[in-house]
Amino acid sequence: MSSSSSELAQLIAANRRVLLVGPPGCAKTARVAQAASDCNRKLIVFRAAQADRVDLGGCYVPNVAKGVTESLPLELLHKLRTATVPTLLFLDDLGQAPIDVQASAMALFDDNAISKHVLIWGATNRPSDKAGVTSLNEALRSRFHVAFSIATPTTDDKADGPTYLATWREEVDAWAAWAGEQGFAPELIAWHRSTTGRTLYAWKPCADPALRMPDFRSWETVGHLWEAGLRGFKVISAAIGKPAAAEFLAFAALADQLPTPQQVWMDPHGAPVPTEPAAQYLIAAMLGRAVEAKYASQLVVYIGRLPRVMGAYCAKDAFSRLGAKLVGNAEWQKWWVANQALFTT
Repeated sequence: MSSSSSELAQLIAANRRVLLVGPPGCAKTARVAQAASDCNRKLIVFRAAQADRVDLGGCYVPNVAKGVTESLPLELLHKLRTATVPTLLFLDDLGQAPIDVQASAMALFDDNAISKHVLIWGATNRPSDKAGVTSLNEALRSRFHVAFSIATPTTDDKADGPTYLATWREEVDAWAAWAGEQGFAPELIAWHRSTTGRTLYAWKPCADPALRMPDFRSWETVGHLWEAGLRGFKVISAAIGKPAAAEFLAFAALADQLPTPQQVWMDPHGAPVPTEPAAQYLIAAMLGRAVEAKYASQLVVYIGRLPRVMGAYCAKDAFSRLGAKLVGNAEWQKWWVANQALFTT
């Protein structure tokens, strides 16, 4: 778990309401889903932008026998009132919701309005993102205990600005770890590490719907395209745009010039070690993805020939995949102890 997801999990445990603010495609919903999973909370995602007032406020139904009109809850509201298990209600796209929906959402925060087992979180884009957000009701915004913004490569962390959930470097590291867990190609992971995530997120408002820009969502698409063998410039640029696709594909072509993992396992002392930093990032990611526990000794020998930071990336990826399977290897243990400082800074 990354440091930011750990903090989100701690806020769930503390029963604090959180609002995430950021541009489209920066994985706000995915972060919330991960935090809910980490805390064993049932997650209910409510798309506020697609809602009507009655979804959260109830539907007015005449009671002829009593001579009054009553408000009866729709299915979602009934579930929130009767929940008996720890639940996280995620109000997504809050800023895009009509003002009457925002007003009805405020009632959920009232005492005894919903089950005590339900914790409310929310997320919104900003008006400057041109994502359909006009404003967020101030009274609704104040119902959340804390608010975090999501960093991007151009983030300026001003003293009087918003509080960011993580630095951009932490965002890149977390994305690389996530991509490894998804089994994405080492080329993707190495590319973003080697460029400090320069093209991992470059979204900006654009009037042309055909113009693609890289963000967390579109790079996930590239991961799936790559896995399916769709690696041509046309299809990759259709996901992340031409400039980012051209740079990434040029980098990925370096793989043909590197030793294969099998060559490294057979001759860790003699297998070529690339001298270009970009190629070193790539070989580190490739070996971290491919190594098996039985090759731990060979891996230690080879990464000892790489710059220490590159070796640390490789070891971190290997340990993330294999964990306890590596612990019994004496060479691995010796290398790990000697290089612990690389994993604590």
